Amino acid sequence: MMRSSIRRFAALALGVSVAATAQAQLSVRPSSRDAARQWLESSFPALFPPGAGQDGMAGPYAYRFYPSVGNAFAFSDGKFLVASQTQTAGQIVDLTAAMCQLNAALCETTSVPSPGTGTGAASDCFNPVLLQQGTTYRWDWQSSDGAVQFSTEGRINGPASFAGQTGVIETERTVSVGRAGAPPFTSRVREYESVENTPQGPVLLRYGSIVLMDVPLAGTRTTIVNTPVNRIRDFSLAVNESYTLNEVRQTTMEIPGLPTQTSTVREAQTFTYRGQESITVPAGTYTACKFEWTNGARVSAGWTAKGTGLPLVITGDDGAGNPITLYIKSSSHINGHPI
Repeated sequence: MMRSSIRRFAALALGVSVAATAQAQLSVRPSSRDAARQWLESSFPALFPPGAGQDGMAGPYAYRFYPSVGNAFAFSDGKFLVASQTQTAGQIVDLTAAMCQLNAALCETTSVPSPGTGTGAASDCFNPVLLQQGTTYRWDWQSSDGAVQFSTEGRINGPASFAGQTGVIETERTVSVGRAGAPPFTSRVREYESVENTPQGPVLLRYGSIVLMDVPLAGTRTTIVNTPVNRIRDFSLAVNESYTLNEVRQTTMEIPGLPTQTSTVREAQTFTYRGQESITVPAGTYTACKFEWTNGARVSAGWTAKGTGLPLVITGDDGAGNPITLYIKSSSHINGHPI
C-alpha cells in the first residue's frame, strides 16, 4: 500500500527498485543497528548526515532521527524502516529487503532449533493471582552481559472496556529500560486481556494495548488492536504442541502536532510449548515451563516458573534487531513480597 511518494523515496534513498521491498523479509543481523547507521551515514550523507542524528524510542520503534533533513530510520521486530517528513509524508516504509539486497552483510537468516524434550503440564505454570484485581508487582531484569537493565512495575485494575470488548482485565504498568552508554527511557502501558478456561488449562487472550511514551519535544500515544484476539499464552498445550496465530495488528500512533499515523501489519506466529526444565537465574533456581514462538526465521522463548507464574527468562531481540537474553533479578516482588 505504498504511495507514489514513498516509491520515489525508496528508489532515491537506497538506489534500488521498489520491487525489492516486496521480497521475503529477512531478519536483521544482531550487530546491524550500529552497522546500518555507519553504512547509511557514509553511503547517503545527504539523507542521514553523519553525527547529526538523535536516538530514541517511540512505541515499538528504536529510531535515529536527523532533524536537519527531517529523515529517520528505525528498527522494529527485526525490520528496517525509513520515514521522511518530506519524501514519505511522515509515513513509515519497510525497506528491510531493499537494504539486505544492497548490503547482505547487514542481514542474515536464522534457523529454528530442534524441538525440546521436556515433560510436565503447561498449566502448572499459570498463577491466577497475577491477573487478580488489586495485585501489584515489580519485575526487574538484566541482560546476560549486564548492559541492559529492564524493569516493569504493574497493577491489575478492575474490569475495563477496550476496542468494543467489556469486562476485560486491565493491566497498567510502567516500563523502564536502561542501556549502557545511552539515557534511560520510560513508557506507560495498559494491556487488555481475558482468561479462557479449558479442561486442559487456561488460555490467556490479549485484545490490545495502549502505550504512552515521552519523546523529545512531545509525547506519543500508540494504540494497538489485535484482530483476532491474540492468544498470547496457552497453558493448555501438551509438550511440543503448537498452534499458529494469523494476526492482524492495527496500530494508531498519535504525536502532538503531526498527522495521526495508522498502519496494519499481518503476520503469522507459531507458538510451541516445550515442557518443563530446571533453570537458574540471579533470583535462584526454578522448575519452569518453556514457551517458544517463531515469526518466519526469528525464534524467541520465555521460561515461566512452575507454581508462581514468574517470568524468569526472555530471549529474543531488543526491538532493534539485536539478540538479547533477560534474567529476572532477586529485587523483583509481588504484592510487596520478594520472589
